[in-house]
Amino acid sequence: MNVTTGVLAAGVGVAIMAATMAARPPPETPKRGGTLTYLVPADAPPSFDGHREGTFATVHSAAPFYSELIRVDLNNPSSTTDFGCDLCTALPQPTDNG
Repeated sequence: MNVTTGVLAAGVGVAIMAATMAARPPPETPKRGGTLTYLVPADAPPSFDGHREGTFATVHSAAPFYSELIRVDLNNPSSTTDFGCDLCTALPQPTDNG
């Protein structure tokens, strides 16, 4: 391949990429409501009692219905002092030296 062919091929590639990007429709506005269907790669759970069952199928099927009041900070899971909270705006701080 000579230099002219390489430059021509690069120019055609850039033109195709620009045409593809220009032809994209605008992003859709998110819609509220609807049904989310997803696959849990496991057999059916024994029950949907999140306090009694610990199987993979139960955890992934029932987890959206349970609130983790206080949980490990997902941005720093190795820390033993960083926590997150689903319902509170700030975590209570320990008194009397912990």
